[in-house]
Amino acid sequence: MLSRSEKLCLSDCYPQTTAKKTSRVIDKLFVIRYNKFVSLVKTLGVKISYGLKPKLMKKESETICIDKTQELDQSKTASANAEFTKEISAPPKKRVWEVDFLRGIMILFVVWDHTLNDVRVDAGGNYKTALFQAIYDFSCRYSSGNLRAVCQPAFVIMFIFTAGLSCSFSSDNFKRALKLMAVSVFLTLGGFVVSVVLKRHMIVYFNVIHVIALSAFLWSVIEFFLKKCKKNWQKNVFGLTMTAVTLTVLIVGACAKREPWTDDNSHWFFLAQHVGEDYNRFMSMDYRTFFPDFGWFLIGAFLGKALYKDKRTLFESVNPKYLTPVTVCGRKTLLIYFVSKIVTFGFIYLFHGILDWL
Repeated sequence: MLSRSEKLCLSDCYPQTTAKKTSRVIDKLFVIRYNKFVSLVKTLGVKISYGLKPKLMKKESETICIDKTQELDQSKTASANAEFTKEISAPPKKRVWEVDFLRGIMILFVVWDHTLNDVRVDAGGNYKTALFQAIYDFSCRYSSGNLRAVCQPAFVIMFIFTAGLSCSFSSDNFKRALKLMAVSVFLTLGGFVVSVVLKRHMIVYFNVIHVIALSAFLWSVIEFFLKKCKKNWQKNVFGLTMTAVTLTVLIVGACAKREPWTDDNSHWFFLAQHVGEDYNRFMSMDYRTFFPDFGWFLIGAFLGKALYKDKRTLFESVNPKYLTPVTVCGRKTLLIYFVSKIVTFGFIYLFHGILDWL
């Protein structure tokens, strides 16, 4: 079958169909197709010698084309087999145990701290037996002691830091941020329901889960612009900019804790420390400011990209099986956080009257 261009060319150049010009038509058709074939073979990177005769060239070109096609098919098959063999023979991916260990330590401390705080605040000390009165007294000493004053801020900062460090192992931080935002909204709505049922103000407007969710979302935006930086000077400018942003967040947050803001606009209460009655109601039972915590998250995220480029542990000689109880907790931080809240509230409000007989 002739192409449209070949038909037009032949109709323009050879309108007659006499026997004499039939050979010319055939010659013209051969030249057209020969030129097309030369351009096709050139695209495949094969040299063509123009001194060959047309018949020999036609045979050799067909052979070259067939050989080239076979080579391409063989290379595709070999690459596919190599990838398949690599997937089959590759060892299963191992989790970075030190990150799970740090997260496990942090979440266990969070559960410990929240439990003692809930025992002290929620029940109000109305325990009738010596056992629960002793628990209440211990929680009061712990809350006002030096141990919590030192450990609580440090452990919360480390918890946010490890959350940023974990961004290096996530394939899609944007989806991760959306999931965390959904969890934080669920936490706020759950607090509202509990407040209505118990007729107490227990709504959590902005705590450590909200901080991590918003930080993860902003980090996904930062990663998007970081991937756009291809040249060295672009990467240097971006690095200096992010360093300035991180330092600004840390300094502003620290200054706000020393001299709280006096802005009455409740839309900015989540950002930094404030003063006033409206702000005290916003703090409710559990509260964290976004500044300076976002700075600790950024430090962890950038440090994770530097230390874990290959997503492999830095301590390969350590056998993590002896740390399994802690590392398992580090893998299920959100689940442990919510389950501990439910168990604590259930322990205090649902079983208080029954267990208080002990």
